[in-house]
Amino acid sequence: MINLQDLEGQLREVNKSLRDKYDFIFSLDNDAFRKELTENVGRLIEMEKFPKEKLSKYKRTVGVDGSNNRSGGAFPHFIEIFQGLAKSTDGNEVYKNKVYTPTLNDIYEDKNLSQKHLATIEIETALEYINKYDFDYLMMDGGFIRYKINCLDLFTELRETCEAKNIILFGVIKDLKTNVIARSLEIDESIYDREILFNRLKTGEAVLIRNEINKKFIKDGLGEGFSSAFMRTSKFPGAVGLDILDTQEKYLEEISNLIYTLTPMSSRGVPLWLDIVDKDVKITDEILTTLLEEYLDRDVYERFFISERDKRTL
Repeated sequence: MINLQDLEGQLREVNKSLRDKYDFIFSLDNDAFRKELTENVGRLIEMEKFPKEKLSKYKRTVGVDGSNNRSGGAFPHFIEIFQGLAKSTDGNEVYKNKVYTPTLNDIYEDKNLSQKHLATIEIETALEYINKYDFDYLMMDGGFIRYKINCLDLFTELRETCEAKNIILFGVIKDLKTNVIARSLEIDESIYDREILFNRLKTGEAVLIRNEINKKFIKDGLGEGFSSAFMRTSKFPGAVGLDILDTQEKYLEEISNLIYTLTPMSSRGVPLWLDIVDKDVKITDEILTTLLEEYLDRDVYERFFISERDKRTL
């Protein structure tokens, strides 16, 4: 039987500890916070929703996302399928897939290998789409840092290709893990921007982060080569992030407005087109099981990729 009394005590202690740690954030006057924000972090702007006639300029906007799902047990007895989708608002789309299992050739487990494969399939999908179609705006699901970490050469190729073809490349960050504001205000740097910005921005407001305090921007040969913004794009009180190439920084405010325009007011703050791409690229458990049962011999499937837990339901 679950010890509810013990759980209650521990959860209340977690609640108290969080309250204590974030007391400065919870109690900070919003006017004072906004003043600190504009003085130390970046410029506050009011974004605009583009009228329908202006949206025609963005009819060739492409969203890119990736998905993965795994079947099996502990390393190395699992098989994983990765899928990338680049989908344009004008109807064109490109899918790419990769199947991976360490049973074939890996003698050790790289815990980050899954993230590397996922980032790689997304960039490869974007590059294939660029080779097939002409378009103007490329929206990635997530920030650029993970691409530089997981597939630097491919991301460099994507960057240079977009620059050469005048494609505006940007990433929408759903879950902020940076600490730009904490560093700028000289408070506890373990406090993320997501936590500080919660319910602080007005709907339709964005903070265009100063390059000199943005670790993503290259300065004196250091940094990542991006410019960034935080924004509140819906009634949901959380903020999302935006990365754009530093060479395309002049489009930062325009792209902020585009993201705001493409985001429903009643949503969690993510552009509708990215949600559509995310839904279409998903590899569900049902799809994965069907694929494995259809294309793997039964003895291969059971020998390598059915875990003890799975066997209980067979």
